[in-house]
Amino acid sequence: MPAQRRAPFPEAAISWMVGESPQRLLDLGSGRGRLARMAAAAGHRVHALDRSASAVSRLARRIPTGLHVVAQAESLPFADQTFDVVSSAETLHRFAPGLVSVEIARVLRPGGRLVAIYLTRDDTVPWVKKLARILREVDPEAMTGDFGQGSIEAMAQTPYFTDMERRNFSNWLPIDRPGLLDMVARRPVTSELDEERRAALLEEVGGLYDDYARSPEPLLLPFQASCWRVRVDHQELALTGGDDGLEIPLGL
Repeated sequence: MPAQRRAPFPEAAISWMVGESPQRLLDLGSGRGRLARMAAAAGHRVHALDRSASAVSRLARRIPTGLHVVAQAESLPFADQTFDVVSSAETLHRFAPGLVSVEIARVLRPGGRLVAIYLTRDDTVPWVKKLARILREVDPEAMTGDFGQGSIEAMAQTPYFTDMERRNFSNWLPIDRPGLLDMVARRPVTSELDEERRAALLEEVGGLYDDYARSPEPLLLPFQASCWRVRVDHQELALTGGDDGLEIPLGL
């Protein structure tokens, strides 16, 4: 029996980041559109942006608004002060902070917000704790770290954003046996193992699933959704409103 599909992020997290009233939202590095689809379903006017043409083509079918574009986050093809919210779902660390911070600030309206979300697995649950122990035998860094915090803090330290807030939400996602094995197999460290060691690792993970699952129900994989929001500050930006972009005071 396949695992039941659930929202990739807690709905309360989307509401906290974006707000209840309809917003014009730009989602950076949308990929599969996990956040974009939830925001659109909540009634927001969503523009998805990704550097991959195939990703944008898929999003155009899933969210048929005609608003999605293929572009780089560091060079946004939008006029000044176009959006109420700019969002990033586990992608902010991929962008050049010095470039993307200015571009995000430029396209946000006064009072607009940059929001970001990162998921980390909660290894306080017994079966997940054992999974982490298994994975750390081949990758000591597996399931560790506070992913995303550095990238959003880098934004908050620029002169273009202020009032950083953070809130965590719990989220439980169902995962079946093939899904768990695929999740482990797709890890870069797993793919680098020799065939025998890789097979042994996957067999151990499969055995862990069999020990804890109660068929036909899938296991529930606990996540913590760490969410941030920062408010744009245009004092250091001289928005031209024309085709020449913006002027950035250097303070010299």
